[in-house]
Amino acid sequence: MTDCFSISDQNAKNAPRRPGPRPWLGVYFSCCRVYARVYLNREGNAFTGHCPRCARPIRIGVSPDGVAARFWAAE
Repeated sequence: MTDCFSISDQNAKNAPRRPGPRPWLGVYFSCCRVYARVYLNREGNAFTGHCPRCARPIRIGVSPDGVAARFWAAE
């Protein structure tokens, strides 16, 4: 999996876990020039997903000293 920068855990911890919508990030996959959403995993420690065309995996970790960006680019 591709490790990118960490996102702030403030957004992940403050987001409703159930029954509301799952927290997500928007990612631009430059490999296939498409956008997709990646969702917070069950453990709440990373946003994981893959490119919808070539299935390239991505993992964006959650940490207290991360950034609060909602959109990312995977190169």
